[in-house]
Amino acid sequence: MSLHNRASARVRAFTLVELLVVIGIIAVLIGVLLPVLAGVSQRGRDLKCQANLRTCLQLIFTYAAENKGSLPYGWYYNRSHPVTWQEMPGNAGRLTTVFALISRLSGKQYGGDDVFIDHTPSHRDAPVNNAPFLKCPEAQQVVPHICSYVVQFVAFITPYYERQLVGPPKPIQYKPAKTKDLFPFTILIHDTAVTSGMALDVGYVTDADVDAQRMWRGAIAPQQRYYDFGDPYSRLTGGVGNNRPVAVGGGWRNIDPPGNPPDGFYGFPYQGNLRWRHQKNTSVNVGYADGRVESSPGKFQPDGTLRSHDVLRKSFMTKWPSGMGLERNPSYP
Repeated sequence: MSLHNRASARVRAFTLVELLVVIGIIAVLIGVLLPVLAGVSQRGRDLKCQANLRTCLQLIFTYAAENKGSLPYGWYYNRSHPVTWQEMPGNAGRLTTVFALISRLSGKQYGGDDVFIDHTPSHRDAPVNNAPFLKCPEAQQVVPHICSYVVQFVAFITPYYERQLVGPPKPIQYKPAKTKDLFPFTILIHDTAVTSGMALDVGYVTDADVDAQRMWRGAIAPQQRYYDFGDPYSRLTGGVGNNRPVAVGGGWRNIDPPGNPPDGFYGFPYQGNLRWRHQKNTSVNVGYADGRVESSPGKFQPDGTLRSHDVLRKSFMTKWPSGMGLERNPSYP
């Protein structure tokens, strides 16, 4: 073979400029594709969370069908005083929760009935939770934990919070709601904030701090807890009626608070409150009594304080319970 033919047979190498151009093109493509892939991943976690909430709703309704239409209690001490529902000696803080009950219905293990409510370090020995539908995959990005959701404070009554606050103790008046007490727009379960203390503990069970503790007032002023189409009590609550958005105030921000307290938990205003964690912290997933699961949007300041949202007060209320012993009275808040 001649020298000319051998030179022609050699493969021409890239120049340095050509290599830099190719590398630049690849870098641009990666820069374009990464946000797209991240968005797809986020959307997948959002859809998985919604699927989890549907599973929870189905199990809640299964429980109700097996118990004369009654929803379960939010939580109660395994050994409770029959009148005050406070913890009895020897109970060691053990609870039974709505999440433990529906986990059993699904055939999965859940640590909720073995968790210690006082959260002291020596008591953080909750068994592994094998109920994956209780864990929002987006929330799991913050810290691994047992349960990402909370149930509705009024529908899933917790006897400990229903005890009489004034005068001699007497049996509680209220029971968990029945399915007939719910409206289609009643929220039964939703996303909540997570903290490091929830990694080995059930954390929050009921959404006690939704609406800046307005629902807590129900133990004293029950009329504000139950929905009235006429909404005669709006003038007694600062002009904020049933069809207005809930007021998630009191220093609340749309964040997962760090576990700074000794027990790793935050109380008010984060105790089971709403958490807009999806779609880059702009939407909250909620499950309704008619079986719907939807994302509700919110707008926030850079520090997480609220600008506006669409979650209504009426969605945290149920129908006026029969036999409660109180009549509607607009003069009594």
